[in-house]
Amino acid sequence: MKFKKEFNAFKAIALCTVLFFTSCQKDNINENVDENTTPTNGKTIEKYFQGNLVTVEDIGNGEFLYNSDIILSANMLSDTPLPIFDPKSPPSIEGNQKLALWGSTKKWPNNTVVYTLGSLNSTLRTNLTAAFKRWSDKTNIKFKERTNESDYVTIYESTNVCSGCGRASFGIQRNGSVQLGRNASVSLIVHELGHTLGFVHEQTRSDRDDYVIIKWENIQSGMEGNFRKDQNAQLLTGSFDIKSIMMYYSYGFSKNGKPTITLLNGQTYTGAQQTISALDIEGTNKAYPSNDNPSDPCAGVSPWVSGQSYSEGDQVTYSGYLYTLQNNSWVSTGKCGN
Repeated sequence: MKFKKEFNAFKAIALCTVLFFTSCQKDNINENVDENTTPTNGKTIEKYFQGNLVTVEDIGNGEFLYNSDIILSANMLSDTPLPIFDPKSPPSIEGNQKLALWGSTKKWPNNTVVYTLGSLNSTLRTNLTAAFKRWSDKTNIKFKERTNESDYVTIYESTNVCSGCGRASFGIQRNGSVQLGRNASVSLIVHELGHTLGFVHEQTRSDRDDYVIIKWENIQSGMEGNFRKDQNAQLLTGSFDIKSIMMYYSYGFSKNGKPTITLLNGQTYTGAQQTISALDIEGTNKAYPSNDNPSDPCAGVSPWVSGQSYSEGDQVTYSGYLYTLQNNSWVSTGKCGN
């Protein structure tokens, strides 16, 4: 779908949730979520993020770290919760803009992540290319090196994280970044790119207690926030995805070598965070749908119906414009007849 410049906001999407990774030799990202994660010394504060009261860490330059690897800008946080969106409400036609509830987080227009490269060692460059390919081969996501675009993300090797770790800006942010440790694996990079696309961690999905058990007694002190549910994230797929690229593995942030997440039967699991799963693909393509008729983006889309409830990713036409429901917002994504 061709997204217009006025496209403003995008709430955290769970692939399955919104969808919702220790070495270069092993294609997993256990180091990203274990005791080797690089500590930071910023002040922690409580703020509202997408309607949830969360703890974030001030890492300077107007940026805050959430869930250990998600970088938020100050304008994404608030001191009070925002109003609840009614999915039966009509799109706002004032200025052809969406209903501004989650106004600070933007989705990448035209399904395209625009990037520039900072300093990267040869292994990271190879792994980054492979990570791009995993997303672009299986979903509607594309990657484009920056020419003169004002919104882009800088990808670089960083000492802010441990050697196999990473962290990334959430959605489009002016001066956004993907920061990678020197030994970040392909899957780790795929995971961090997922945050840049606007996806949160799968274990924070609101219905996760129907599928897994969080072992709070085994979680490192101060890391409990990484396991708290996001009650407001829209579900893009019908099932929780234990194999999601955005899912923590069983021993993530363990303080004692015991699992922090198990299945309902108490057993640990494998397969999480290794590659983009089938449900990751389904959820991504719902959040970033393709445009099969660029000459008229409204072709085949039904008008908005009063009283009808809509869900994440649904599209309607209204007053000559195409609107897409993106977490708690109707977003104008094209003009009919273009």
